[in-house]
Amino acid sequence: MKILKTLKSKLMWFNFWKWPKELIDDYRQWSVVKEALQEEDTKQKFANFKYEMRIDKIGRIYTVINVPDELLPFEFRNQVWPWVLDQLREIDELLLSCRLNDLVYPEVQKLEEYPAYLVVLTPSTESLEWAKFFGWIFNCVFTSSFLFLTNKIITKTTEKSAIDFIISLFN
Repeated sequence: MKILKTLKSKLMWFNFWKWPKELIDDYRQWSVVKEALQEEDTKQKFANFKYEMRIDKIGRIYTVINVPDELLPFEFRNQVWPWVLDQLREIDELLLSCRLNDLVYPEVQKLEEYPAYLVVLTPSTESLEWAKFFGWIFNCVFTSSFLFLTNKIITKTTEKSAIDFIISLFN
């Protein structure tokens, strides 16, 4: 059993179906989020929320969390981030009521000129990285080259194609 685990971990790079599967999963999640954001009930919940939630054309949700004036003095600067986290919990409760809390992920950025934070909620886009795409291309080229060379070597030595040679082993 330990040998199988080791072999599986060593050949993990060989799995050229992994990236397309992740890409399809991310597309499905995005389409579910996009459909849910078009529902009238979701639009109403976003409009009635204490922070105005805006939706762009590609399915991202935006809002700005303004820090209250009581937390602006220097001595309260350590209480700002916990307060922002509480506001994010309220946003998560809203997303839970819309069944979107597991499908969108927050990115929080401090706005430089204002005492506020920009919150962008996006569906998963981990598979849309150039490195993963080029890694997948490399794996496909490497695997195809390996199979082509193996077939050529078997054809030269046995005068049969690799598939015919493997079939003849079982006859």
